Amino acid sequence: MTDSRPIAQVPWQVTMDEFVRAAGEVVDDGACCMFLIDESIPKSARSGYAALVIAYARASEPVCILSDGSAALLVRDGGTASGEIVARRVLDQLRRLSLDQTLRAGVAPLGVDTTDAVASARSAAASAEAGTIGIAG
Repeated sequence: MTDSRPIAQVPWQVTMDEFVRAAGEVVDDGACCMFLIDESIPKSARSGYAALVIAYARASEPVCILSDGSAALLVRDGGTASGEIVARRVLDQLRRLSLDQTLRAGVAPLGVDTTDAVASARSAAASAEAGTIGIAG
């Protein structure tokens, strides 16, 4: 039997369907935080980054690991300010390991369409410098 996920499954990760369902339960002030891993990092090593994102998330904030190894985190309250705090925690930990230049983070308000929020957070992360956080407007 083959696993449909290219990245090794990390405990507590959710599927995109579960992520979208959880986002639908957020009443207001939610955000999506996206972590993009530098292309120089082999796919086989990306689950470690994903595990770090999960470790620094609150228990109630699901993390979805995407096929390229990027991680989307759902912030249920506190909006983009809370998303930025989570992203900073992850980047600070990576900085301690001298790995902060291998990750970019992006934060976007949740809004009505979760797919749009994920795309906006990804775009914000892609436009950020390595080791920094981009905030979608």
